[in-house]
Amino acid sequence: MANSSLRRKILYSLYLFIVVFALLEILLRIYNPLNFRIRGNQILLPINQKQIINNKINPKLDPVITNSRNSLGFRGPEKPATWNDHLTILTVGGSTTECHFLADNKTWPYQLGQQLNPYFKNLWLNNAGFDGHSSFGHQVLLNDYLIKLKPKMILFYAGINDMENDQPTFHDELNRKGGYSDLKHYIFNNSEVLNLGLNLVRGWRAQKMNNTTNTMIDLSKGKVKIMTDQQIAVRKGQQQKYLTSYQQRLGQLIDTCKQYGIMPVFMTQAILFGRGNDPVTGVNLETFDTGQEMNGRCLLAVLELYNDVTRHVCAQKNVPLIDLSTLLPKNSSYFYDGAHFTNTGALKVAEIITPELKSVISRNFHSFAYE
Repeated sequence: MANSSLRRKILYSLYLFIVVFALLEILLRIYNPLNFRIRGNQILLPINQKQIINNKINPKLDPVITNSRNSLGFRGPEKPATWNDHLTILTVGGSTTECHFLADNKTWPYQLGQQLNPYFKNLWLNNAGFDGHSSFGHQVLLNDYLIKLKPKMILFYAGINDMENDQPTFHDELNRKGGYSDLKHYIFNNSEVLNLGLNLVRGWRAQKMNNTTNTMIDLSKGKVKIMTDQQIAVRKGQQQKYLTSYQQRLGQLIDTCKQYGIMPVFMTQAILFGRGNDPVTGVNLETFDTGQEMNGRCLLAVLELYNDVTRHVCAQKNVPLIDLSTLLPKNSSYFYDGAHFTNTGALKVAEIITPELKSVISRNFHSFAYE
């Protein structure tokens, strides 16, 4: 009797689970209020969306921020009708490229376009950055959309989201042209319920890795963390397995671009921390506790390993590189946290990139230069 009763309870619980799962699946297919950008391994672009952000927590940002997406799902002007007659450029990266909490006309890609406009005719520049994207996401975006769009140039800003990011997990692996590597991937790509759970986990993981953009670091309230050279060397030594796969992913991005006639340009990742004192607050940027058991000096030392990979791969494959990590001064007026730019910072970044990119464009697309 006891075994029979237990069996009935298990079967009833299984029945309830299946019914609830099926109902949730139906409801989420009708209406999904969270509007995630990634479904399984496929990126769903936020087409024709406009978001008004009322900022009450971060004094370094505008109180009201407008974030708009065009019919391509990117930030910037609509796709020109005469595509081939335009100098088409896309910026690809994570949240430090998207600049989610900067207004449409204050992101560094927008400012870059404005500063390049006087030098080149028919310039079309769009921001294809997405919060949380690493080089895994860049490759999916490239495969799913960008090689079909075929801009003349893609400017990649990568590095920080790839730190300690190893080989693809089941939700990072790439599915090209709708293919599924196994049953597990097929289920996750086609179930709204499982996709919802997967994206909630992704969001939690991104927040844990300090990739969110709605917070602010108050340097004056930070803690001091002293690390010895040996401690930093140990943390750097832990990066090798990640660096090897990162190098492979960057090489794949470059090879894909070249295969489809797109010119890749890369930028090294800049952060606030790592060297000297902040000129605004006087806080020591080397001993500031950045979390994840690292101080500023250690964080920069680790990030520079990834930047070195970018430098090496670009040199090896003869790809233009803009070394923003070196060129952007350490100044808290440019950042509202460790990596994300304020309005002032975005403008400064555009001012640094403009002459570098202007030179690259002039050499490779001279027909678009004004006489």
